[in-house]
Amino acid sequence: GKTHLGDPLGHDDITLGFVDLLRDDFIEKDRSRGIYFTQDWVSLPGVLLVASGGIHVWHMPALTEIFGNDSVLQFGGGTLVEFGTS
Repeated sequence: GKTHLGDPLGHDDITLGFVDLLRDDFIEKDRSRGIYFTQDWVSLPGVLLVASGGIHVWHMPALTEIFGNDSVLQFGGGTLVEFGTS
């Protein structure tokens, strides 16, 4: 499924642009990645990225690769059980 920012498992350029925008102190304008202005956040606190909803256990390695090992992956009970909790 799609996220609000794109399909993270497809490495959509705009999704990765938003990831950089939320994590980096300084980011150059790059319209192809959805960054329309050069932005210098200086000492503004970073954002804790949270992936939530529609995630399967086999998505975890790709999400960790994309968002890093300092992100939060928020899963429901159906993620780790093959057919949900029933």
